[in-house]
This record gives sequence, C-alpha cells and structure tokens, in this order.
Amino acid sequence: MKRILVCGLVPDIGGLEKIVLDFYNHIDTNEFELEFLLQGSEDVEFSDHFKNLCRNPLIVHRIPKLRPDIKQALKEWDRFFKENAHRYDILWSNQNGLTHLEFLKLAKKYGIEKRIVHGHCATADKFYRFIHPINRLFVGKYATDFWACGIEVLNHFYHGKERKKALVIHNAIEVEKFLYDEEKKVQLRKEYHIPEDCLVVGQVSRLYEKQKNQSFCVKVFSEIVKKEPNSRLVFIGRGDTAFLQNLAEQYGVADKVIFTGLKTNVGEMLNLLDVFFFPSNFEGLPIVLIEAQTNGLPVVTASHLPDARILENFDNRLSLNDSLEAWADKILSVRHSRELDTEKVKKKIDEAGYEIESATRNLEELFKN
Repeated sequence: MKRILVCGLVPDIGGLEKIVLDFYNHIDTNEFELEFLLQGSEDVEFSDHFKNLCRNPLIVHRIPKLRPDIKQALKEWDRFFKENAHRYDILWSNQNGLTHLEFLKLAKKYGIEKRIVHGHCATADKFYRFIHPINRLFVGKYATDFWACGIEVLNHFYHGKERKKALVIHNAIEVEKFLYDEEKKVQLRKEYHIPEDCLVVGQVSRLYEKQKNQSFCVKVFSEIVKKEPNSRLVFIGRGDTAFLQNLAEQYGVADKVIFTGLKTNVGEMLNLLDVFFFPSNFEGLPIVLIEAQTNGLPVVTASHLPDARILENFDNRLSLNDSLEAWADKILSVRHSRELDTEKVKKKIDEAGYEIESATRNLEELFKN
C-alpha cells in the first residue's frame, strides 16, 4: 500500500479537481491510499458537489492559506509536514502555475521520497507570469517527477533537464457518460423551454471572466442572433451571472441567454448543445474540450489555446483578435457537424489516451515506479 498526499486542490469542483477526482474514483484502493491537503480555515471542507462525485473515502487535512499572514502560515505548513511526512510515500502537487514551491520543499525536507509536480495550465495572469519563470529554475531541486496535462503545459512548466524528464499525463474521462444521446437532447430542450429547431451554443465552465472570457461569448452570440434569431446561449456552471446578465441586456440578447447553474450530470447536459464555444484567455488542456468531443460536439475555440483536437469537427483557427462577426460565422458554419457515430468517437478517444480506465492503470504504474 502506497499513501499519497494530494496538494493543490480547492474545495469546489473545477477542471483540475475533476481530473484528480476522476483518477481517484478509478484507482485501486487496495494499492493506493490518497489523502488531501486543503488550504483554508480549520473547518474548510470539499463542497457537497465534490463529495457527491467522489466514490472513495475522503481523508482531508487542513493548513492555512498563505495570505494574509505568510510567515505564520509557513510555520503551520512546516509543522504539518514535520509531524506527518513520515506517513506518505508520495507527494502529488497539482498546480496551475509555479506560484510557490513550498509543498515540494517541505516534502523534501521531511523525507517524502517521490515528489510529483503536475502542471495543469499553459499560461497565466500577470503575477504568475512574473513568479512562474523564477520558480521554474528551481523546481528540479525539490521535485523528483515532472508531469503535465499536455505538451504546451509541459513546455510552460519545465525547461532543461526537467523538460527532458517530464511526462504528459492525459486528462482522462469516463467515456460512456459523455456519449451523445438524442433522447436526452429532446428531454433537456423541453426542460429549458428551447424549441427543437433552435441553434444552441454554449459551454461548461466556472463563470470566471478573467480566465474564461465569457463576455466574448455574449458579444459573439449577439452577432449570431442577427443572422439566426432562433438561437440560445447556454452557460453550464456557476459564478458571476450578474455580470453576464447585464452584458446580455446591453447587447439585447438577455432573453436568449440561459444559466443552468452547477450541474453534476455534465455528460447529459452536453446533449443540450449544438456547438461548444470556448474562447478562454488561458488554459492548460481543458478537460471540457475532451468531454465535448466525446459528446460528438463541434468545438470552436481560440488559436492560442493548447490544441485538444481529437475529432475532425474541432476548430481552433480563429484568434481573439478576429472580428465578432468572423466568430459568429464560424459557429454558424459548424452547427450541423456533430459526430453521431458513437463507436467511432469511443475509438478515437481511447486511441488518444483519454479513456479513464487505461489512463488510471498507467498512472498507477507511475506511482509505483
């Protein structure tokens, strides 16, 4: 039995948390025991959404956030590792950027032999762009294993000998849950009062403008409506709906924008859409792009994001600098290009390495070695 301390997750479900959780749900618990380290108050817990999706026991430890009192927080972090490091064989540090190396430093200091840094994002905001390149110079001093969810992320996280040693670990999914279901599509359109012949454009993600750029979705959608009035824009996820609602009102499309809130049945919800539209400002290799393609959806995303192409109806040729009309025309041009052959889709997803069972077996071998 190998015991693994998992770091870098937040209490709610985002893409990173979903990736780790999917692996945990399929890992051999006779061989591996995972424990989770959360930053926050003494009573911080994973969200009910996270708990509902988790099928294995959740053992959670808590340490304070670094801010506002960094000095005191680091003392408590040091105390946790000093008292507990002997219990762990592996540290698995999941990170969207190399904003700090403290987990890795403390794991090395107190004797955790295998120390994995797992990168999940290929670009970052201004602060991270400053600190990330500095920490990239030193990550090899503290980590033993270097993982990334895609080649663009690998190149962003590592250089030199670390880059040569680094491995791509695919963001895998439970394929069967995401395959297209025509009956579900009809049912969901009735539930959300959407006409059967309506064009439905949308995405699954946190409503987080700084990263996800959902205001761009609203602006492009306003151009779509000029050419195809019988359209809807659907946001599946939770966050700042007020901002997007106000923007939709400014662009005259508020009556055509739908917010479903957070959903646990993402695979089913994808059946509602005709086109998956994902113009984020920055990402790693988004798991939702794999999920959308597994549903057969045509995907329209931005040229600067990591290439997640598996199916032929994946399009990332446009830049965020291109006109709103160009984006609208692109979406309209692919509206009827959903891949309906589910056997073909399953084969493509498996061949690309995104099927969860085989991916988890590969992960277990890496944990053992």
